[in-house]
Order: sequence, then structure tokens, then C-alpha cells
Amino acid sequence: MERRNFFKNTLITTGSLLLGGAVIHRFLNDKEQVDSSLPPVVEKIHQGDGRNVLVLMSAGTRLGNTDRLTDAYIKGLVERGHSVTKVYLGSMRIEGCRGCGACQRNARHQCVVQDGMQKLYPLFEECDTVVMASPLYFWTITSRLKAFIERLYAISINDQYPSKNTVLLMTAGDDKETTFEEPLRYFRIISRVLGDNEKGTYCVGGCTGCEKLARQIDKKHLDNAYEMGMEL
Repeated sequence: MERRNFFKNTLITTGSLLLGGAVIHRFLNDKEQVDSSLPPVVEKIHQGDGRNVLVLMSAGTRLGNTDRLTDAYIKGLVERGHSVTKVYLGSMRIEGCRGCGACQRNARHQCVVQDGMQKLYPLFEECDTVVMASPLYFWTITSRLKAFIERLYAISINDQYPSKNTVLLMTAGDDKETTFEEPLRYFRIISRVLGDNEKGTYCVGGCTGCEKLARQIDKKHLDNAYEMGMEL
């Protein structure tokens, strides 16, 4: 075996344990494209004649409990005839607001931070309904979803925001009366800021999370989310 090939194969074998074989393979073969089974960051799921719904799925894990709950809700939306765009915030680079104020000093109210939000501002502007989907992390929504909300400040005018219908979907391992108190309180503040048009919340406790070998959400919750989507 040539020394170059030996070194290359050794890196692949070792790197697969540390970073994942696909990452190392891409590093050593930058001209070769690696197929990915993951869906795109922004999915245009359905074009209908109903509402224009922007779904923000903020869990870092795809096909986990929050994603499955979200897809059940989306199924109801699609069958109802709504247009649906799904965004995987957990796969995007979105910074929090820097508080620099530049957006309020320029006439177009544009954020100067160049990251994934630049794709999301037009989608937010076009939609009439925003669905926020999040697992419970440290008693509230994910940092990615919080960052998205913070960055809406850029498009505010005199602290006024576009009017949107709002929906919250959440999952958690805990299943107590107080489990979702904090995120629900925060969501209702955001809903009031966006015109006080809350269209529903569905928060599911008792889900098996990353501590177990398999994530698990009761099918009854998926059925309920689907029905909720049908009712929008």
C-alpha cells in the first residue's frame, strides 16, 4: 500500500470514531460530493390555497420527538389545504441579537448580521401563521428559536411588529404541572407582540429523550397534533 493511501485510510478509520466518517471523507476528497439523506434546511412542503404557514422546528435532532410531533401537525395543515414551509433551525447558523441598533438606524430595517436569518426574513414576511416547535431545554425553548425571535427586532418599526397567527408545539421528558410554565409564558408574550393572534399550543411531557436508547412519544399525541393542524 502506498504511504499516501495508508495515511489516508488511517485518518478515515480514526476520524470515523471522533467526527464521523463522512466528515473525514469529505475533508480528504473535497472534489467528491457525499450524498446526504437529511432533508434540506428549508422545505417547501405544500402549496395550497389556505393559510401561508411557516413552521420553525428548532430541535437539533431530526426525526426525534419534536420533529415527529411537528410533522403530525403539518399533516393536518396539508390536508386542510394550507401552504406549508418547514425550517430546521437546529441545522442553521443563527446568532442572537447583538444589540447594535444598526437595523433601527437604516431606512430598510435590515439586520447587519449575515447568517441563516437572511433566508428567514422573507419567509416570515410572506407567512400569516408562525408555528414554533421546540423541545424543552433548561425549562424553556431552544436557543435557536430564541435567537430567531430576538432577530425579529430588525424588522420592527417603532417597536411594532407584523401581525401573525402563532402556534406553539413542545415536547419534554418531564411531565409535571409546572413543566411548560416558563415557555408558555414567554410564547404568550411573543404572541401579543405579533398581534395577539394565538391559534393554539400543544405541549407533551413524558417523552423519552436522549438519555434512553430510543426516543419515544405516545401516538395519541401525534393524533392530537394532526387534529390540531386540521382545525387551523
